[in-house]
Amino acid sequence: MKRSIVIVAVPLLLFLLFALKWANTPEKFDSSFVDPAIVYLNKDSWAAVQFRQANFEFEGRTLNYIEAGKGETILFLHGFPSYWFSLSPQMRAFKDDYHVVAIDGLGAGSSDAPLDVSEYTLEKMATHVAALLDHLGAEKAHFVGHDWGSAFAFGLAQRFPERVLTVTGMSAPPMNAVLDALEEDREAREIAGYVEKLKQANPLLIMALGADKQVCQGAYEPLVAKKFLNKTEGKLFCDATGNAKRIDAHINWYRANIPSPDDIEDSDYWPSKTARIVAPALLIWGKDDRVFAPKYVAKIEKLSDHLKKLPLEGVDHWPHIERQQQVTEAIRQHIAGNGS
Repeated sequence: MKRSIVIVAVPLLLFLLFALKWANTPEKFDSSFVDPAIVYLNKDSWAAVQFRQANFEFEGRTLNYIEAGKGETILFLHGFPSYWFSLSPQMRAFKDDYHVVAIDGLGAGSSDAPLDVSEYTLEKMATHVAALLDHLGAEKAHFVGHDWGSAFAFGLAQRFPERVLTVTGMSAPPMNAVLDALEEDREAREIAGYVEKLKQANPLLIMALGADKQVCQGAYEPLVAKKFLNKTEGKLFCDATGNAKRIDAHINWYRANIPSPDDIEDSDYWPSKTARIVAPALLIWGKDDRVFAPKYVAKIEKLSDHLKKLPLEGVDHWPHIERQQQVTEAIRQHIAGNGS
């Protein structure tokens, strides 16, 4: 009997030790990895402007980025759970006239995914992005973001106003508006209730619950079913966002920057509680979006000196994918009227 217990227990213990070691080994940028999404975008080899993959290391953290074209820089910032490719419709539209750049945010896509939650503070990520712009020789840029990338883009405009030509945010407000809403508005707390659940995750739990597969099923398969993405694009998204360790690392954006609503203090606001958006700003959101609290609009208006708004009927959380042409044209007009 004892021998039988040992026979079962030893392999189980070894498995648990292996699993723990796997979960606590950080994902690193792999310079030999060729992103299949770039291959997909460059399949028309005759195109004059091709996409290129590169990386930029700053203070021990490496970001993967994709770029194409020349001219004024447009920096594209993706949301959760996604990666740079989510903004490729707009990148393709602008690459002949602008220098388009998209990053994989820390923890996402092919960028580094450190285990230390403090590496994911918006301040650290913002200084990394500012250093990347220096590296690219872009004194100023247009910022375009979706979801978390929208909060980040608006925040960058608040933190580095001297570096921003225009800012466009889709489906999310700046972080100081988010925290303000969570502090005072019950509806906003209810809409953001999933955040506290996300923060309890870990790679092993994500795999055990099948959450790595649910990202694809919940976010990208519906976009394919509605023909907003083709099957190849859907597979690219699912393959790139189905890594349990990277999902957990990407959740560090929440852990590092959004306290529990009852614990929010003035020092948690980034870049500050009253930071304003002085650059020309465009806010785009879908009226069917279940994670965009309606009161966010008024809060962004109070924080912005020059805000244009584009609410979209019948659109959910992915306006730049669900209404590609309309959103791209709105961004183009916004950028063209406020260039350097």
